[in-house]
Amino acid sequence: MDESIEWGSSDAKPPPQPPRSDGAARDAAQPEKERAGAIWDEARHSARAKLNEQKDAAAAGIDDVAAALRDSARNKPGEHDAFARVTESAADGLARLSGQLRNKDVDTMLRDVNHFAHAQPMAFFGLALATGFVAVRLVKASTSKH
Repeated sequence: MDESIEWGSSDAKPPPQPPRSDGAARDAAQPEKERAGAIWDEARHSARAKLNEQKDAAAAGIDDVAAALRDSARNKPGEHDAFARVTESAADGLARLSGQLRNKDVDTMLRDVNHFAHAQPMAFFGLALATGFVAVRLVKASTSKH
């Protein structure tokens, strides 16, 4: 009876390998870890750059809304003084918000939101709910016009 097994058969097993030491396994995995870290860093950098672009675009849009509110308040002198004051106040608030958006980086803004969420969870939840409601209304309004 021949005990040798040919490598082409289905019963064939590869010859046993000497056990690798923990250091050798770690050394073999190190290049992959470095590559994964580099990919993660690149993705994070790209996401931050995109968020900063969106932040700047949002600030510009808020400036446009503030300017439109100011124009509206100034074009109707004497007709509705209370409305004009409220409109000017809203425009000033939007201009301050726009300036804050421009002057803060994304990481600082995320830290501020996180701090607010922990300090005032109910207010944060209410604002998140209101923001979602407004976003849904805007999406519905934009799709119904097209």
